[in-house]
Amino acid sequence: MRNEMTMYTLKPVVSLPRTLHHRKTMYEMRNIHEERSTDNHTEAVNKIVPDITEQVISFLKSPMPEYNALEARQEKILAQLAELKKQVSVLSNFLKHSNQVAVDDRSRETQEAVNESLIINVNPKRPPYSISALQKVWKDTDINVQTYVHSSIDKEGSISYQSSTCSSRKNVINLSLIWKDVEDLELVSGLHSYCVTGETNFLRYLSRLISSHNYENSLCIEKVNTTDLVLDLCHSLHFEESLKKKQEILSLIADKLDTNLSGEKKPDIADIAVWCTIKQVFPKKCLPKLTKWYEACEKLFV
Repeated sequence: MRNEMTMYTLKPVVSLPRTLHHRKTMYEMRNIHEERSTDNHTEAVNKIVPDITEQVISFLKSPMPEYNALEARQEKILAQLAELKKQVSVLSNFLKHSNQVAVDDRSRETQEAVNESLIINVNPKRPPYSISALQKVWKDTDINVQTYVHSSIDKEGSISYQSSTCSSRKNVINLSLIWKDVEDLELVSGLHSYCVTGETNFLRYLSRLISSHNYENSLCIEKVNTTDLVLDLCHSLHFEESLKKKQEILSLIADKLDTNLSGEKKPDIADIAVWCTIKQVFPKKCLPKLTKWYEACEKLFV
């Protein structure tokens, strides 16, 4: 083995003594690394838990008198709240029924006879089937339709409307229907030549025109919102180009629509709008869950 030699020996920069003498401190902490704790926490926990358990059992066997009084008072308050809730429920149902009767009576008393003349422009490729449905459903309204052909097209639409010769009904709407090359149905309002576009918006206009058929008069806000949503979805269907997207919207309409037309439930403008939209957009195929409802509409509206 080769011996190594250094040419120069360096002097240490700092020379420390062999033993270090600590200064005396006022407080000295014990060395936790050298000493081990002799505390036995497990024994303490095992001793405390039975004591608490024994106290709980003893309290349950012989509760304090204040606890019994508090429990009895709580039971009394709960019974009073249940009775109060029952009284409020009875009063609420009574007021709701009274309000419904009052609204119905007020609408019958204050509703004046409606006699209006309206003009609409309609594309023959999208005939407004809703008008014929309204003629069948609105028993208190005569909708007299007079058709014309605009110079922008060659022939009128394929649908024909029934003509009424008597005006014995309370409300009369004289409707001038002009077959014209337009993108969507246009209701000519006469105010600065602005038009109300869309068949669903036309249905909204007619509904608000006659108070007895105005769905917004319903006390059920959820029903009003659902009707508005269904009308909006029907309107949006005409602007979708994808067949898949159209079917998704129609499926959403089916979930929101009340498809029960039997019994006391009469068809409203939501039923008419959906039925008309299906005839315009899906003339050959309808959703299976709407088939029965659609057949019932055909019998009522055609």
